[in-house]
Amino acid sequence: MHKFKKARLVKSKAVKGNYIMFYVWDVQKNDLVRQRKYIPKKYKSDAEQKAYAKDIIKQINSALAEGYHIDRKKVSKNTIEQQRAVSEKIYSVREATTAFIEIKKAKKLYKRGIEFYTNTLERFVKWLEDQGLDNIWIGNLDNGLIQQYFMYLLTKRKNSAKTYNNTLGVLKTFYNVCLKQEWIEGKNPFDKIDKLPDEYGSKNKPFTNEQVADIKEYVLEHDPYLWKIISFVYYSFMRLSEIRRLKVRDIDLEKDLIWVAAQTSKTKKRDVIPIVPALKKIILEMNLEQYHPDDYLFGTNQTPSATKMGENYMGKHFRKVKDHFELNDDYTLYGFKHTAVVNWYKKEKDIRKIQKMCRHSSMLMTERYLKSLGLLNDKDAVSELPEI
Repeated sequence: MHKFKKARLVKSKAVKGNYIMFYVWDVQKNDLVRQRKYIPKKYKSDAEQKAYAKDIIKQINSALAEGYHIDRKKVSKNTIEQQRAVSEKIYSVREATTAFIEIKKAKKLYKRGIEFYTNTLERFVKWLEDQGLDNIWIGNLDNGLIQQYFMYLLTKRKNSAKTYNNTLGVLKTFYNVCLKQEWIEGKNPFDKIDKLPDEYGSKNKPFTNEQVADIKEYVLEHDPYLWKIISFVYYSFMRLSEIRRLKVRDIDLEKDLIWVAAQTSKTKKRDVIPIVPALKKIILEMNLEQYHPDDYLFGTNQTPSATKMGENYMGKHFRKVKDHFELNDDYTLYGFKHTAVVNWYKKEKDIRKIQKMCRHSSMLMTERYLKSLGLLNDKDAVSELPEI
């Protein structure tokens, strides 16, 4: 086991502010070297910084205990040529990632999804290449090497928790496909990497009722089509990418349902969402009977059409609203979904309904989601306890 010194939070009055410091073994230097990871500027309060640091320190110390170290001359024990001598189903990491992307394309994954997988895997392969390891057999991706990569994401690339977790998700999926294709055997080594809690920031912050009223008045006067989009986000709890891919045929006004196709849904399976009266009123105003069932609901020229709305349309139009009200980057169009969740929870306190509407796979996921919005306050729950 390589020597190390555990990570700890260091308070600093320097320009870069507080940071996490630890010492890791450097093989080439034959000594411990100091490493620093600065606390992101978005965590302004002492409580936010301590919460962020607590989980990052846990992750770093776990990696150090697993044997994370720096070795710029590490080479694979088994070369790709040696492995191919005993089997035809041998892929280097680079070859496996290329094959993986082709499999995803064959499943007709949407364009941005393909780009996300491709870019994430290319960064991983590029890092391996810098270590001289991009052509190793995928079976040689051991826990030590993987820990080293995720430590690199934390300390060198300074990934946020969300970016870190997204990378972990892609690499887990990639390795699972390798297992399914029988290019390798055994267990997924990426399963040993823990996700980082992503509850410190306030991205997609819910709007207050007063803000909603002001925004509605402004948008209806200056950009009424944008209000239709906002209404879909608020009343359907759908993601913006899902809304862009909706088609006229997906709207069932007889049963008051929205059918979300598997290739469109975030869950990758066919979903159904109820149409509430307020949203139905807006849909009726769109006169969908005049359009072809295969037309995109939100198409070009602010009407259903064979061509879906541009990727940047929603963000570009909502940016004008943010500028008008001087809203910071914590407020986004997707924040209207969070606004709906907050309003609904405060009215009914029904977690099961929210789970179904958000299409969460488990109640635990919904509980974490509600906590991240400042709901499920334990103090409020205990205050309802009957007296004895």
